[in-house]
Amino acid sequence: MSTRRIGTGRAWLVWITGLGLLMGCPSRCGPSPGEGVGGSGELPLGEASTVQDGEELVLEVLGVSRTSFLTRDPITVRGRVRDAPELDERIQWTLRPIGPQTADADPTSHEGSEAVFHAFSRVGTEGSRRPNPPLEYELVASLPLREGETLRVRLPSSTLLRQDEEDVLRQEYIDYGSRFQPTREQLSLPARTSFNTGNYGFIAEEEKGGLERLLEQVEKRVLALLNNDVQEKSVGVRGLAADTVVVSPGDAIPTVGALGDTDPQGDDVCAGPQVGGRCAGPILAGPNGISETPANNRTTPVALEGIISGAFRNPQRNRASGSANINSPHSLGRALDLDPRLLSIPGKTSAQLMCLVEAAGDAVVGEKNAFTERGSTTFLACDSPAADHVHVRR
Repeated sequence: MSTRRIGTGRAWLVWITGLGLLMGCPSRCGPSPGEGVGGSGELPLGEASTVQDGEELVLEVLGVSRTSFLTRDPITVRGRVRDAPELDERIQWTLRPIGPQTADADPTSHEGSEAVFHAFSRVGTEGSRRPNPPLEYELVASLPLREGETLRVRLPSSTLLRQDEEDVLRQEYIDYGSRFQPTREQLSLPARTSFNTGNYGFIAEEEKGGLERLLEQVEKRVLALLNNDVQEKSVGVRGLAADTVVVSPGDAIPTVGALGDTDPQGDDVCAGPQVGGRCAGPILAGPNGISETPANNRTTPVALEGIISGAFRNPQRNRASGSANINSPHSLGRALDLDPRLLSIPGKTSAQLMCLVEAAGDAVVGEKNAFTERGSTTFLACDSPAADHVHVRR
């Protein structure tokens, strides 16, 4: 009769795994991808034994090695019959899928001291706002003996053959057939929580840190456009005609024109339109003929992080958001959606701010890569009342 034993090393691994679960173990619990486990001179991951003809036969699973756990990567398993190498080639290996998301491995079974398998996914690509379940397998090693007896070792998926969160995210790109296939090095915890509008704790970026650089550059340009009025006459200059322009708006913003960023001081006069009681046009010297207004005297702080409505989206989340593009810049970690309606800037309407942010994006990434939308598929003029964000992508 056969018996199944877990060696000291296996018991230690089980104890550590259980402790990790109790303490909130992170996704990297257990051996890291690329590490082999077990092997010559090491305690086996699992074993089973019996006695035949007065001799003990011990089937050992020595190791499971993989670079990562994705359907494109091989999974190599190794075993032996202790002190009976002539039986090694009779070891039968099977990977049994766990859960409807996991398809049969290829091959489903193999015989020998070593076997190489590939995993397969049944996860759909219909889109989801929740994380995909991990692909996982139970590994079974068997050794047929005389009189119908079989030695059998089972390694549950929790030992090695379950995708961690990073590989679940990476698997999505394979399932979708995306051009971008992120490595583990291209995944990171986001520098700002607003950069993650996906389903996982990690984000993927083709260029690591690209979202941070894009936000900083667009924000810098927005601040420049909000402070681009021109000091035509230095403060304190006297003897000017009342209609002399002392401060003029900066360059025109496409669609909405020049937008003043200065409030008149002293008896200087706003000669242009006003928005919310604030001057949006040129400022004149006024009755006393003295230039009293410094340009760009509104000091409204602007932080675009607070208006990010979309950034990194994993492929499933991107599809659920209405995008059919499997190579969406959002899934590449190369795009930001900014909602200027959330800004409160004196003297600027929401439509003007939408156009101003679009102009800032144009300056950073080019006109073809910055545009105004509603949702993920409706392109609009920046001053459209239906617009809900400016999309900026590299």
